[in-house]
Amino acid sequence: MIRTYKCVCICGLGAALFAATVKPSNAFLDKTRFATDIGVAFFSFHHFVWAPYHAGSFARTAPHHDKALLKAGIALLFAYNRLKAADHLAHVSKSPMLHKLATSLDHMQSSFSSVGSDLKAHKFVPAEIMSLNKAVDLVGETALKSGLKLKDVPIHIPGV
Repeated sequence: MIRTYKCVCICGLGAALFAATVKPSNAFLDKTRFATDIGVAFFSFHHFVWAPYHAGSFARTAPHHDKALLKAGIALLFAYNRLKAADHLAHVSKSPMLHKLATSLDHMQSSFSSVGSDLKAHKFVPAEIMSLNKAVDLVGETALKSGLKLKDVPIHIPGV
């Protein structure tokens, strides 16, 4: 009886030591986290950039022109941060679908960064906004073809 107890204790201790050395997957729930990060970036773009652009809030004659540009710039830089996180997840994931989507993220990621910096500095170029919208649509279509539906995830952006 005592011998069996010692054997169970030693086996349990060995299993606990082994479990402590095994690292969890870097990409736990990788597709869900990826879709959430992209969804937050899409929301930031659609809510703070695309909608005000269509409403004419970026025009020099619009009331609160500077405030709208600043908010859009901050939102795009926040979206860039989320895209960077999604890109990292796609690269460390073992999912071939996410690896495929990572290539289309690279263009959109650099666009978000450069347009966000321009808007934050009160520089508005309509062609850049249109190009950015095409990049967002392209990533959404590529994801849908791969079987992953991306949608806007509403979130409060600090400072906006």
